[in-house]
Amino acid sequence: MSRTLTILIRGLLLRCPHCGKGKIFRRFFTTYEQCPVCGWRYEREEGYWTGAIALNLVVTELLIAFVAVPFAIWLAANHQPITLLILIGLPMPFLLPLLFFRHAKSLWMSIDFMVHPVDIEERANLPPHPL
Repeated sequence: MSRTLTILIRGLLLRCPHCGKGKIFRRFFTTYEQCPVCGWRYEREEGYWTGAIALNLVVTELLIAFVAVPFAIWLAANHQPITLLILIGLPMPFLLPLLFFRHAKSLWMSIDFMVHPVDIEERANLPPHPL
């Protein structure tokens, strides 16, 4: 399996992108400061989670568009009232970001880890890379 795919799978499984063994989340919304297994620091710099917020926003908007637009077209084609669309569509912008929160953070860390691998200062405090 390629290194990129391995790191992305670690992100989907909510595991440390460096070692793949440590958990990222202590509780639902609370991350560990560093990996409990390898010690890699999760928040690498100030404002680090901005990318995760953007990723969460994009995925949420795409999911809403993929559900709401075809459903609205179907309702219009069948001359149905939009009440059901409102009942389903209205909570989506509030619920989806909460449901995708953990995966957005984890995937952002994985993407960042691929783009900006561990630097010399970080490497001095870590065990050898497991990949």
